[in-house]
Amino acid sequence: MIKIKRLYEEGKDLFAVSDESPFYPDGKGGQLGDRGTIGPAKVLYVKEVNGEVHHKIDEPIEPGEYDFEIDQARRKDIATQHTAQHILSAAFLKVVQAQTVSFHMGEKTSTIDIDLPVLTERTIEDVERLANEIVKSCVNVEILFVEREEAEKMNLRKSLSEKVGQTVRVVKVQDFDLSACGGFHVANTGEIGIIKIVDWEKVKQNLTRVHFVAGERALKHFQQCVFVTKNLQKTLTCSLSDLAIRIEALIEKIRSLSSTLDRLSEEHARFISTNLPKRKIFEYEVAFYEGFPSVARALLKQPLADLLVCKLEDEFAISSDRIDCGQIVSKLRSVLNVPGGGGKKRGSIKISMDMEEFLNLLEKALEVEK
Repeated sequence: MIKIKRLYEEGKDLFAVSDESPFYPDGKGGQLGDRGTIGPAKVLYVKEVNGEVHHKIDEPIEPGEYDFEIDQARRKDIATQHTAQHILSAAFLKVVQAQTVSFHMGEKTSTIDIDLPVLTERTIEDVERLANEIVKSCVNVEILFVEREEAEKMNLRKSLSEKVGQTVRVVKVQDFDLSACGGFHVANTGEIGIIKIVDWEKVKQNLTRVHFVAGERALKHFQQCVFVTKNLQKTLTCSLSDLAIRIEALIEKIRSLSSTLDRLSEEHARFISTNLPKRKIFEYEVAFYEGFPSVARALLKQPLADLLVCKLEDEFAISSDRIDCGQIVSKLRSVLNVPGGGGKKRGSIKISMDMEEFLNLLEKALEVEK
């Protein structure tokens, strides 16, 4: 049973509060939180606030005692990802002496930030190989409770923080990893199945962020990769080994065609620039164009009227050497309540309407400007 002592609303969210809870909080130790039910209500999120546990629920309940149910499949996934992180972090430390400085578990992928400025494919291969050797070895994962003084004498992968109390929960993966941790873990590394690094990127300072998946997540990721590559192979009529070469050739061809299109658009823009339809709005000569976006972008670079208006799919762009475009956009935004922006010589506003309607609105904006 779980005892709910009060409920409160935070914006559109409803929270049920208890002093103690079997639901693990989201974000604690970088880990995802539990989901499940409290009575008839679904638990959508869990957080700790000043020693209390706050459960975000999907429907109102009265304060009191309730039966609860925890999503065990989700817990198993969390345990899989968390133990995989311990193994992966230990592998990075052993292969390239890179320490994990932070860990975040996501709903689809998880990340660790390691103190390594450059990560090579060879290092990825070596780390993955070592990590998965531990997985395939099917070693037991032990949970130890020791006094802080004893824990400080252990060969922990990371030293204890000041927040850790006198009794320390230590997770031991045979002789491979020893870490203080309060989260969920599998009982045996074989339960993980596989650990796969799926991406990496340089982040602040000299850190590299490593994205990984494990267990069922790794299987789903691999299935998705197979489906995508098979569709690409079918579309491009090539083998998997030739896929990268074929895509690179297509990208180069697209770049060449795009460059040719830009040149043709600029030539066409020069040809039509003096013959664009125009409208006199007060003392301003306003030219306008609705056609190919590449031609419109070329025209906007050198407006030959007091103000040039171009329609670009779901937005209008303006250009002028005489009128402050930023002020015009600001006036239109205040009237239409739509996004837009710009500077003195160029501006744009995202809205879907015909040119005649926009010019009528523009006239009102220029009247204020005048």
